[in-house]
Amino acid sequence: MIVEKLNSLRSFLRAIYEEKFNNLFTRIFVRFMLLSLIIILVLGFAMIYFFYSFHFTNTENEIVNNTQVFNSTLYQALENDDGEAVENTLSKVAEVNSGQAWLIDEEGYLIHAYPYLDTDESQVQFLNSEPIFAGNIISQQVEPRYFDRPMLLIGMPVREQDEITAGMLVFTSVAGINSTIAQVQRLMFYSSVLAILLGMILAYGWSRSLASPLKYLSTAVRNLTSGEYGLTIDLEDTRTSSEITHLQKSFNTLSRELDSSIAELTRERNKLRHILTGMQEGVLVVNKQSEIVLSNNSARELLDLSTSPEGQDFRNVLSYDEILEPLNGVLEDDETRSEEFTLEKESENIRILFRCTPISVEGNFWGAVGLLQDISERWRFEKLQQDFVANVSHELKAPLSSIKGSTEILLDGIVEDEEKKKQYLKIVLDESDRLSELVDEILSMAEYENRDFSSEKEELCVNSLLNDVASMFSRSLEDENELDVNYLQEDVRVMASASRLKQVLYNFLDNARKFSPGGSPIILGGDIEDKEEERVCIFVEDAGVGVPYEEQKNIWERFYKVDKARTPGQRGSGLGLAISKKIIEEHGGEVFVESVPGKGSTFGFYLPVD
Repeated sequence: MIVEKLNSLRSFLRAIYEEKFNNLFTRIFVRFMLLSLIIILVLGFAMIYFFYSFHFTNTENEIVNNTQVFNSTLYQALENDDGEAVENTLSKVAEVNSGQAWLIDEEGYLIHAYPYLDTDESQVQFLNSEPIFAGNIISQQVEPRYFDRPMLLIGMPVREQDEITAGMLVFTSVAGINSTIAQVQRLMFYSSVLAILLGMILAYGWSRSLASPLKYLSTAVRNLTSGEYGLTIDLEDTRTSSEITHLQKSFNTLSRELDSSIAELTRERNKLRHILTGMQEGVLVVNKQSEIVLSNNSARELLDLSTSPEGQDFRNVLSYDEILEPLNGVLEDDETRSEEFTLEKESENIRILFRCTPISVEGNFWGAVGLLQDISERWRFEKLQQDFVANVSHELKAPLSSIKGSTEILLDGIVEDEEKKKQYLKIVLDESDRLSELVDEILSMAEYENRDFSSEKEELCVNSLLNDVASMFSRSLEDENELDVNYLQEDVRVMASASRLKQVLYNFLDNARKFSPGGSPIILGGDIEDKEEERVCIFVEDAGVGVPYEEQKNIWERFYKVDKARTPGQRGSGLGLAISKKIIEEHGGEVFVESVPGKGSTFGFYLPVD
């Protein structure tokens, strides 16, 4: 527990140090102050040392020069053993040097002194006499017990040419020099303190002028890294160095270019996202670690993925073997795979073409991209083409077979009865009429595709149209009460070809009669579907066998028949609804069918109101 608290305290202190002291301003300020202090101390000590050395050297030279004048006189007085002359000379030496003058023998014992000492002179011995009697001049500071203040000692030989008779010690007070040096030291101290204070002010200003722009730049860089692209800075201080100014310009240029690049990348990313979102094809991208990297809305809808699968293993997300196998194959052998299969949905089945292609980045395998393409329409049309060929073949083969069989029977003379011959000839005639009718419908279909009905259009009253069609169709019914007409409550008019619309409605009514039980009601009617869009709806409703939901898209195609077995008695080429659809589209309208198997159907169309 204590260790944890100590570690927490250490971390806290380190954070404070990093925040408060380990910054550019503090570092520059401290280094500048340390440099200034070192320079001041070095210069101060050097000046004091040289001042001290200068004063002592000057004093030494002055004493030596003053004493050398009396050297010959003192030598003669000692040679003549003239004590009075010796004392007079020593007094003059002491007076000239403002101190004391001693004479010592070769062993260092005191011979004479001026002024006189209050002790036995024979007991005083100078221990450093050898250099003097060797002919040298010595200089040193002494703090002897005989003096009440520090003294400067100058020792020199008393000689005549090369003969030395005694050694002279001249003592002079250095209290004045020490006092002067002490004053100089105090002056240097105060000057240093003043210099340090001024240096601190200058260092603070200089450090701040250098650190503030960099701190501002650092803040701007942090803001830039947090996403504030395009941010520019303006350092208004004219004293800013050229390097900082250049750095500012470089940062502003970089920021603007980065903002432009990020904006361009964002636009490209959004463009790619919108493209992927708007694609009808599903896109699924996985990496070599089997993780889903990207999927668009179409892929999620086709594969029934309620949430975004990005970041998950595709084998844990996808449940279709037709997708898992190609993806695994591409990840294993780096080769393109494709698969075509049917997705069973609640509303309808969807035919999917899944193509999986490997992705390489700089020559290295990265993953795979799968494209799920809804080919339901193409697949449906391919089946329609197959059915079209089968239907046309059947429609042609059945009457031709009947004609051929009947003709062969008649030619072979197998039938001799005239009545039977007439029956076979009637079969030939009926089948020939059927072929002729089929050819006429095919030609009519081709004509409708290339013909312009604008010249046939006229203003028609919808109720009048319904009345004419009902009157014409009622004649073909055994019971006229089987047909009910729902007229519009108001007079609605359309621009259309009356004969063509009658052909469409008669076709709808004829189909309703064919596929409805005998005596079941058939309703012909009209209604205003949408007053804002100004469209009128005209329909035929029956209570017949109905049309399965999966077949309702195909019944408008040529030669398509719901009754795949072609039940006998249900004659028809399969072109009636295709022709009807073409006629309505040429009038700017739209056909529709609503049907429930076993309960009946409603066929109709919409036309714009004039």
